[in-house]
Amino acid sequence: MMKTFKTIKLTGFLLLLAVLSSSICNAFEESTRNKVQQSKPNFLVIITDDQSIDTINAFGNDAISTPNINRLAESGMAFTHVFNQGSWSGAVCAPSRQMINTGRNLHYTGFQPKPPGHKGKKKNFNKTKHALWGETFRKSGYETFITGKWHVGEDALKRSFDIGKAVHEAGMPHLSKGGQWKPWLTDFGENIKWQKKQVNQHTSEAFADAAVGYLTSKAERNDNPFLMYVAFTAPHDPRQSPQSFVDKYPEESIQLPPNYMAHHPFDAGDYNNRDEALMSFPRTEKQTKQFIGEYYAMIEHLDGQIGRILDSLENSEFADSTYIIFTSDHGLAVGKHGLAGKQNMYDHSIRAPFIMVGKNIPVNSKAKGMFYLNSLFATTAELADINLPDSVQAPSIVPVIKGEKEVMNDYIYGSYRHFQRMARSHRYKMIYYPMIKKTTLFDMQNDPWELNDISANQGSEKIINKLSIKLEELKQKVGDPLTNDDPIGSYQAFMLKVDKKKQMSALNISVSK
Repeated sequence: MMKTFKTIKLTGFLLLLAVLSSSICNAFEESTRNKVQQSKPNFLVIITDDQSIDTINAFGNDAISTPNINRLAESGMAFTHVFNQGSWSGAVCAPSRQMINTGRNLHYTGFQPKPPGHKGKKKNFNKTKHALWGETFRKSGYETFITGKWHVGEDALKRSFDIGKAVHEAGMPHLSKGGQWKPWLTDFGENIKWQKKQVNQHTSEAFADAAVGYLTSKAERNDNPFLMYVAFTAPHDPRQSPQSFVDKYPEESIQLPPNYMAHHPFDAGDYNNRDEALMSFPRTEKQTKQFIGEYYAMIEHLDGQIGRILDSLENSEFADSTYIIFTSDHGLAVGKHGLAGKQNMYDHSIRAPFIMVGKNIPVNSKAKGMFYLNSLFATTAELADINLPDSVQAPSIVPVIKGEKEVMNDYIYGSYRHFQRMARSHRYKMIYYPMIKKTTLFDMQNDPWELNDISANQGSEKIINKLSIKLEELKQKVGDPLTNDDPIGSYQAFMLKVDKKKQMSALNISVSK
């Protein structure tokens, strides 16, 4: 009996010791895990919508006030030549965000247009099998948060984010449904349910509130590093902002840009799209000035909301451990070249502002960059020491940040549906219009406003031939299926139903039988 009692006592002691050892071990592992997580940098990514690079005071536009974006530029590195690769859709923002969130090139993201005759709620066309930016960070221990515009599909949203507050699912706030002042937004946690509610608040203010709320509550929730995806719908139309901001930019105070035109020099086949129809034909100086004023007013209001987020971050425990990235999905014409939208290859539309702030990033510095927006995925992964999925195609720009490289690319590709293709070197830009077989050439060094087409000048043929060869190489790199002899037929995989005869007839092009 005594022996049995001693055995039980010893067994109990050993069991207790095992439990204590396990607890100590678990506590040590948890502590180690937290230290690893805490050593990881955080990321605040701010993406605006339709913001041209020439709308920032720090970048040389004295007509607009952007003190908080200026603040970012002074605190980090501003890149002057960052590009959206283009779009297979009139809604240029969708392919741009798909490239950003997959890190892949334009025709390789796995997304395509909604097929003709598509009905019902199934959205298989709006899914991708490739790894996503937020998804990759989640799997690496990051808490991922989104507020604002998504526009990449519900499946990708579920895979990418832990928390969503004031999320605008797709498109832009329609004027007929409340516009920027009464957006339809949704919140989600573990389960995404699109139970939208209309909010009586400007989108920029609602998204800033959500971002500030996340920052102020994060420390109470967990020690995981975070990736914040803050995507404003401003300054996309409808261009609404508080009257006090509109009053700062009256029509009579607005100067027209040097490349303002009443109409574009020619019709490439898609100059009656939604964006272009927002302004009258031909463009008038009065209306253009009004549009520019509304654009600037919305950007200054947006800038104030960005300032609220930056203040919240600076007052938090995350201030020294967070990288801030500010950019936009692409630019906008707003009267330049007689255009209103972003469905073109001019710099005002394909370039985007891009600023990075954080540890070891040179303060108040500038770099040319020459990279695409889809490098965001790889860049943040490298800074976070996260293994990059094999599916990611765009490289990290850390070598430029470190000064190891001056630029990422010597040539840049651009495209819009089957209507336009672009190849650009450091000095020259060639735009080819497949539907009308027209080529234009600009000397970007001596003509940054792209006013003088030098394609017919002596010596230009050699430059065009070189850029044409380079364009075909770049098309292969981005998966562009378009062939110059059959732009519509070759591009069918990325098009909605197109009446080929009707479209070619509208351009006065004969249709071969």
